[in-house]
Amino acid sequence: MNSPAPTRRSILYIGQMPAQGTGSPVIVWRHLRRLAAEGWSVSVIGESGQSSSACEKEGWSLCTLPHRRFWWPPFRYSFPDWLRRLRLRLLAREAARLLPAPPDAVLGYLAAHADFHAELAAACAATLKRPLTLLIHDDAAAFIGDARQHARVRARHARLLATARTNWFVSPALAAASPAPLDRQSVLPPLPEGWSGPVALPPAAGAPLRLYYAGHLWPEQVPLLARIARALAQAGARLVVMTRPNAALRSLLAAAPAEHQPAFPENLAALALLRDHAAAVIVSYAESVEAMPWIASSFPSKLVEFCHLGLPVAVIAPRATAVGDWAAHSGFGDFFLPDEVESRLPGWTRELADLTVWQTRAAASLALARGEFSPERIHRNFTDALLP
Repeated sequence: MNSPAPTRRSILYIGQMPAQGTGSPVIVWRHLRRLAAEGWSVSVIGESGQSSSACEKEGWSLCTLPHRRFWWPPFRYSFPDWLRRLRLRLLAREAARLLPAPPDAVLGYLAAHADFHAELAAACAATLKRPLTLLIHDDAAAFIGDARQHARVRARHARLLATARTNWFVSPALAAASPAPLDRQSVLPPLPEGWSGPVALPPAAGAPLRLYYAGHLWPEQVPLLARIARALAQAGARLVVMTRPNAALRSLLAAAPAEHQPAFPENLAALALLRDHAAAVIVSYAESVEAMPWIASSFPSKLVEFCHLGLPVAVIAPRATAVGDWAAHSGFGDFFLPDEVESRLPGWTRELADLTVWQTRAAASLALARGEFSPERIHRNFTDALLP
């Protein structure tokens, strides 16, 4: 007798549209893509007004919820929370009606700028009676200055996080800062693209050293990156900034000897350029936590990403940050405080011309890529916690 075919598992994701690029949508996209490759069927309810092309390309099922029905009570995000919860229950009923079958698991992402769709994921999980998993990459409270709004968001998030089976925080500091129950807190590094091609080669003897910063550029980062660019120039090297053009980039290029490399629509193309042209990679934040409060608990996904290229990585950030804590506990040697840029970074950069030094630093990156920053390890931990 033939054994029955294994049941195909399914997952419903609700939140920002998964997509290539920077930020958390690409992290979600990578997890869903790996789940699909493992045989899961994927359904997505994305925020309206965002491109769904990446999901369509993968063949995932896209569900569109109505904005409202004429008999629903009125709703605005500024309305009292009881009206918000009522609208969430109504939308969850619509989702249950649209889906061909209840999923095995529900996934949400608690964004720093908005939490409505994470709450919708929780409402759908409750309506469908399915386990909820949440990804949390930033402390929303760090972006809120108003005390009353801070307290309101904090209370709402406490209710939300208590409903999830697993809350995946990007760092221990973020987990500690959250109102989630202790038994529902877990730490998961951001999932990297992964790199299966040849790793980087040492820079050619006598060639100018080019060190790359890649990722979104905030205005608060400009003063430190300008100092980094001048320190690299002192060592005969050049800072190249791979990002989308914005006002912060224009300020940086006007203030320091740096070059601009346009960003790529797909991460693999960016990784290939870095492998072929970078002598090392710079991961940096602002000069102080006060300038960018969220860096106290956020963790740089580019650090996890770039170590797979086999390139030396210099991390420059205040000590009182999640990446500063990680560097101290992991023994990562290429960590610099902002006030060490002028005194240490030029010498560190000059040493890259030494083949033995470059290979030692590159080997440290690859060790991270094969260890705690392995995409297979990160995703397996994520998958193992999706279902009871």
